Amino acid sequence: MGKEMSENPDKATSAKKAPDKQFYLIYGIILVVVLFITYILLQRPGEPLRMVARFAATFGYLAVFLSILSSEYMARMRKISGLPFLKAHHNLARIGILLIIIHPLALALEAQDFTIFLPVFYPIERFLALGGRTAFYLFLLAAGIALYRKRYRNWKKVHYLSYLAFLLVSAHALMIGSDFRVEVMRILAFVMAVTVTGIFIHKRSGTKTGARRKKSS
Repeated sequence: MGKEMSENPDKATSAKKAPDKQFYLIYGIILVVVLFITYILLQRPGEPLRMVARFAATFGYLAVFLSILSSEYMARMRKISGLPFLKAHHNLARIGILLIIIHPLALALEAQDFTIFLPVFYPIERFLALGGRTAFYLFLLAAGIALYRKRYRNWKKVHYLSYLAFLLVSAHALMIGSDFRVEVMRILAFVMAVTVTGIFIHKRSGTKTGARRKKSS
């Protein structure tokens, strides 16, 4: 077996599929978006911790969106990137969660006020405006349950909280996000929120259809 592989290096390398051309196109688009967002953020320079918070918030938001988007196109992503889906999905999720933690921490250190970690549920306008606080814990819960998915059969139901958390962050960004006062950033946030909502509906409808087929069989 080893001799055959050494004599046929093409067979050995074929096991590791090279990325599709679309892979470079998609990453090129993401790079352009990242550079554009960076340009927008740098138009309003501020104190170091404030800048850290702003960058962490915006790019954490983007990373979580890409993580959710990748979960909708698992087979497609594997084909395009040549990488296992879970590796790409989990890397995006880890980056997103890390930045989501950095954002409030930087704000709390700047203001010397850690009440920023306390969720607010009433009134509804304030709940949505400060939705990032609630989303913070929902993201951690959704990520935590995914780590122990082998132990819990219904882990996906809890993991779906990440979709709700994303929508809360979207409301938070659109209502009080300083960098989302720019029209193009507002449009970007709205498009991402609608996309995530569509993905959630599609996943849930697919899950129910699969459950019905199992029962009928």
